[in-house]
Amino acid sequence: MQIHLAIYHPQHAGILSAALTLKADKIILLHRKEDDIAGIKSAIQSRGIQCESIEVVFDTQLAREQFAFLIETHQSEKLIFNASSGYKKLVLLGFEQFLNYGYPVFTVDKFTDELNWLGTESAFGKSTDSDLHLTHELKIQEYLKIFNTQVLDQGQKTPEPVRSRNLTQWIIEKIGVYDEAIASLNYMAMMANQSHSYELSNHEMKKNHLHEVLMQFQDVGMLTLRGRKLKFTDENTRFYCNGGWLENHVFSIIYGMRSKRSHISDVAKGMLIVRHQGKVRNELDVVAMSHNRLHIIECKTRRFSKNTDENAAASSAIYRLDTIKSLTGGLSGRAMLISYQPLNKYILSRAKDLGIYCCSHEQLKQLERHLYNFFDAPNK
Repeated sequence: MQIHLAIYHPQHAGILSAALTLKADKIILLHRKEDDIAGIKSAIQSRGIQCESIEVVFDTQLAREQFAFLIETHQSEKLIFNASSGYKKLVLLGFEQFLNYGYPVFTVDKFTDELNWLGTESAFGKSTDSDLHLTHELKIQEYLKIFNTQVLDQGQKTPEPVRSRNLTQWIIEKIGVYDEAIASLNYMAMMANQSHSYELSNHEMKKNHLHEVLMQFQDVGMLTLRGRKLKFTDENTRFYCNGGWLENHVFSIIYGMRSKRSHISDVAKGMLIVRHQGKVRNELDVVAMSHNRLHIIECKTRRFSKNTDENAAASSAIYRLDTIKSLTGGLSGRAMLISYQPLNKYILSRAKDLGIYCCSHEQLKQLERHLYNFFDAPNK
């Protein structure tokens, strides 16, 4: 039986992905008394791997004795220490004891997705000096479960119809021409009444570009325009016109990228989540698993101008994205902001400080290239 000993940390990943790659039979999970390990335990067991949890002690000598006891108890089995997760002191003590007893140790690099052996010979007579890349098997839902996040709605996992996809492509191709008209359409969708209707003002009726955009959306059945009366077909089309088209566009590109990037193991759009069975819900515009790391993408179609209120709104969006990334993806989570409207230097600086990749306005014409950069750069 191959057994992995690992130390749980609420912000670290690498335990389940390593166990799947090495085909472990069991994981012994050391954890603090206050840690909530229900999520990671459930994710491990759902993969057919046994999981035993043991409360860990932080006293140096007692921790040494605890590691030694576990090693001696399982000396007839293939015991391996996963040093990629945990608290520094305990990881070093575990490393010390496993090397003293001649048992192998490995760590998973969160940036390169590589499993590195830290001992060249194992106690069961097998060389372990060949590093390897992890397999890409983790799904979004089980990864979120590891970080004690529940999925309330799995969202969409199939690409949008060709007709609306062609409309989205038309919008992208016309960036710089219909920016104001698209912003107006978003506003109308947001302000429509419960029957999904909106009445255009005299000013809006005189906007030629707006009329051209409305005709494009009407041609694919998203809405109908009769004089001043605008009516969205249903709640879904109203959402699409209120910026949902950008989410669909991003999702469709990533969905197609999977054939060229095997490390993208899962992708979803409009996933609804909640942390620790709490009451605060968050919707993830687009989310994907790549290199066994959670990648969250926020899609915005509103304009962020230079005035104080708009900058505050933009900063709020950036910090919200950073918070969700950290809570649901741990220290290895990644985030990207995609905006139809231009982003000013203030917003770009905030995003850069937080390690959030940005793609906006004219850059959307090369969105696929930017997405490849986002997913292919695990070292950032």
